[in-house]
Amino acid sequence: MEITDINTTKVSTESWGEFVEFPLVTVMSKYDEYNNAEGDNPQARRKWMGPVGDVVVEVETDEGITGVGHGNWASGALATIIDETLSKLIVGEDPTNRTELWDVMYRATIPFGRRGAAIEAISAVDIALWDIAGKAAGKPVYELLGGPVTEEIPCYASNLHPVDHEKLAQEAIDYAEKGFDAMKLRFKHGPEAGRKGMIENEKVVETVRDAVGDEIDIAGDAYMGWTPRYAKRMAKRLERYDLAWLEEPVIPDDIDGYAEIREAANFPISGGEHEFTRWGHKELLERDAVDILQPDVHRVGGLTELVRVADMAEAHGVPVIPHTGTNPTLHFIAASTNAPMAEYFPIPEWYEEPDKESTYADAIYANPPSPENGTIPVPDTPGVGAELNREALEHFSVE
Repeated sequence: MEITDINTTKVSTESWGEFVEFPLVTVMSKYDEYNNAEGDNPQARRKWMGPVGDVVVEVETDEGITGVGHGNWASGALATIIDETLSKLIVGEDPTNRTELWDVMYRATIPFGRRGAAIEAISAVDIALWDIAGKAAGKPVYELLGGPVTEEIPCYASNLHPVDHEKLAQEAIDYAEKGFDAMKLRFKHGPEAGRKGMIENEKVVETVRDAVGDEIDIAGDAYMGWTPRYAKRMAKRLERYDLAWLEEPVIPDDIDGYAEIREAANFPISGGEHEFTRWGHKELLERDAVDILQPDVHRVGGLTELVRVADMAEAHGVPVIPHTGTNPTLHFIAASTNAPMAEYFPIPEWYEEPDKESTYADAIYANPPSPENGTIPVPDTPGVGAELNREALEHFSVE
């Protein structure tokens, strides 16, 4: 088999819906122009996110098999890297030589890569190569990863936004009634809001805990918007709520800060969503910076690199709970003994958006994962099992 062509499609952040406009603390919240903690600046995140959210890659072969993958949030640069560099490296090659092709792509992009857009471009191509391999074998990708260790994947509901406390409480109750044993909320404020913001952050957690009781796991996401000092102060305030984990309290390069927070907190600290390759995650593990590792298959380097990262994590006794529950992620979890659950972005009952059953990149796929009673069945179609929604892809495409 031989790769004959690669096509890319840039997808607008509009495909993510209005959830990017909801109040929450972010890595940019320290600047007023990009802060939407009170819900009065709904365009705050769109101002710095840029117009391109995902880039879809289709890798064609001479046997009529096309592999599909996508990279996440690296602007149009991701498509440029694939079109101008990666395509020149792998067109004409055997798509089943994934390990060698990954290494070739990584080494060729070192002068401008190692992290960021270059690795996200490699991620997209690598996922497409795994999709080809599964389709060629007539097997789901998890069979190529060693076979399934479960028939159903537990998932946590990951869309609790602090729009107001009544809606927040009802949303949490709805998720619990739908069978989710775990859920993740977003905080509103960072250090810029002072003591008042800390009180409001705690109130968000208190609202969810009071709504669902003590038997439901609750995690909280600071989305890189805190500092070590602020995170340690918040950790003391949040001790009584028994968080399942505190996610991304500081920027990913502040590994000293992660370790400092982890030492001070009495609940798990998670990170890795915005980290790249085995080398980036190796540092997190060796410096005891996190209790839970959260690589994103669309950023870390694809399935090839995600498996390497997961093997390292297991050797360090650190569980892997990947960012996002897209189809490639589900295949990894299905074949892993160290990945206890998937992330899922449901639509809140109070939010109405026609013809949409889930959020995030699912808009561009015709068959997004759908949980029942808090679990997602292991995919059983050949390859990654991600069928593109051509109409949506055309609608959300960006030139």
